[in-house]
Amino acid sequence: MKRVALLFPGQGSQYEGMGKIWSNKFQGAGRWFEEANDILGYDLKSICTEGSAAMLSRTKYTQPALLVISVIALEHFRQEIGIVPMFSAGHSLGEYSALVSSGVLSFADALRLVQQRGIVMQEAADAGLGEMAAVRGVELEALEAWCEKHSSPDRPVAIGCYNSPRQYVLTGHQAAVARVTIAAELRGAQVTRLQVSGPFHSPLMSQAADRLSGVMRKYTFRQSRWPVISNVTALPYANAEQIRDGLILQMTHPVKWLQTMRYLVGQKVELAVELGPRSVLRNLANEMEDKLRTFAFEREEDAVQLAKRFPLHDFIAGCLSAAVAAPNANWNEEEYRTGVIQPIRKLKEMLQSAKESGIMGDQARVQRKEALDWLRLVVQTKRGPESKERSR
Repeated sequence: MKRVALLFPGQGSQYEGMGKIWSNKFQGAGRWFEEANDILGYDLKSICTEGSAAMLSRTKYTQPALLVISVIALEHFRQEIGIVPMFSAGHSLGEYSALVSSGVLSFADALRLVQQRGIVMQEAADAGLGEMAAVRGVELEALEAWCEKHSSPDRPVAIGCYNSPRQYVLTGHQAAVARVTIAAELRGAQVTRLQVSGPFHSPLMSQAADRLSGVMRKYTFRQSRWPVISNVTALPYANAEQIRDGLILQMTHPVKWLQTMRYLVGQKVELAVELGPRSVLRNLANEMEDKLRTFAFEREEDAVQLAKRFPLHDFIAGCLSAAVAAPNANWNEEEYRTGVIQPIRKLKEMLQSAKESGIMGDQARVQRKEALDWLRLVVQTKRGPESKERSR
């Protein structure tokens, strides 16, 4: 089985009407929007489907909207492709989506946290002191030197995102950012002012980070099903306390996305799947020297390629292998026959049928669910060590 990572985009990936696109792609999207509306206390679905670009660009709406769309994309991916990843990672806000994917945060808790994050960041942004700008075509050492030269305690400027070897994002006080961008443009760099509402990942967000820190302690962080990469360190989180600290630190520290992608390459990850609106992370991955083959699941052509790379018969074969390998501690012959032998026989039949028919689409989705149900029955019947965790 290929080593796969799931990637989740952050602020800047949103676009007008993205909710309508994903509602058309995935029949189950409505349930997630309904739950989000109840949690948030306003009609997020309308904002995502009919809201203006200006409204979607307001941080307090952008962040919940991106989380919900990314979780919808995740659920669609699970049903269509069904591959368990080796890692997950998210760019800035996307780290919350990555934590939902791995089971660290429930959808409801993540959405409440993101709502509070968006509110405190919006209030910091409303002060109107800061901005962000993407810079291309200049050496990192020169950009860092300019930031050091033009930064001061009351007017800071720093690199807020290490996105790729070709793109870095400046963040900080407007006047200081302007001085650095002028220096970069004189060197021939391409500068793009970002359509975000504040100087994110800069010291100017310290008060917002302090406020979010008090909120963070109220939520439960569960054990991760697979490693999640920290924006701050570009390494996997070790425990729940590290995750809490990391989510606060990322408010004022740079997003080490380039370093994260290099870590995944170093871990022999073969491909990554971007789950959310647009294909920003896919495009950034294509700028790396050691390219990690990345697919944006929203793109129809990418979704088709993924389905071909991970066909139904491979999925069923994985379920069959896991069912056979699960340790047994149940010596009741009748239970073993009905809960182990018969399901394994059924999985073998399904595998043979899938190899012969090349099933895809809705029928493949049904078959994946059935294969998982048989696997779950086998694991539960065998009652082996850690059977509850294996079943999950």
